[in-house]
Amino acid sequence: MRLLVILITSITFLPVKSQNLEDDEVRFKSAIDWLDTKLNYIYYDDVGEKWWTNTFYVNENKEVTLKHIASKNPNTANIRNKTYTIRTFQIQNINPESLKISDVKKTKGRIVKGKMLELRTFGFQNLIHKTINGKRASSTSFLYLSFPRVLEDSISNYAEIVKEKFQEAIISSTQIYPFGDSRDIATIFSCLQGNFISVNGEPMTITEKIQGVYKIKNAADHIQYFGFNNEREQFYLLKINSNGTETMFFDLDRNTQLSLQLDGLEVFSFHTLNSFSFNGLKFYRK
Repeated sequence: MRLLVILITSITFLPVKSQNLEDDEVRFKSAIDWLDTKLNYIYYDDVGEKWWTNTFYVNENKEVTLKHIASKNPNTANIRNKTYTIRTFQIQNINPESLKISDVKKTKGRIVKGKMLELRTFGFQNLIHKTINGKRASSTSFLYLSFPRVLEDSISNYAEIVKEKFQEAIISSTQIYPFGDSRDIATIFSCLQGNFISVNGEPMTITEKIQGVYKIKNAADHIQYFGFNNEREQFYLLKINSNGTETMFFDLDRNTQLSLQLDGLEVFSFHTLNSFSFNGLKFYRK
């Protein structure tokens, strides 16, 4: 199998939390620049006898465009008989915990022998939009990237490094930092909505019951409601059980990250738009 590919030697690192917004912007750009070089390549499908051209681009709004071109010739510039499949999505909508690498032992269309990277959206929402030769096709919640064996031969763990860089770009673009105004309140409500899973497998679902009041359903043996009291200008957690009700009002700490504290102890701390800690247990959006 022949292959044309753009390769640049690089140093890799796993995603870690930066200390400020500027650092995250630098980390995001670094990860995207790396992906821009490594996800622009050409490979051959010897079963379907087609060449596939893979291109990658991210605009200033952090929208990803992945283009796959199929043709009978590796040089598609002046070829009429070619198929364009374009997928676009916001990188923040990809669940970094969903990225999975698998071995491909049999070529099938665009996915050839080697490695395959799977990406999925949060909540399996159809937020990956597709067009084929300029015509709109069905949107999906998943995307597959094919890495032929020759890529693994050129750079060890090629697919694994791409996975790490995608995770780094996603996490650095969704970090939460305090603004010191009403945007912090909106950010907290935005983060605390949806289905989550903890690091030890405990599920949590948070849904808005009435405007500004959210019901928390988890392993607790009582009913919990979360909201914001405008008169006190404080977030609160209302617990209801057989013994009655208990309301806890939180102090909003905006030091280095957003957190809600009770008597100086953190009850909620917000890490990214899709992850937070509750009573010391970290939860990730599903």
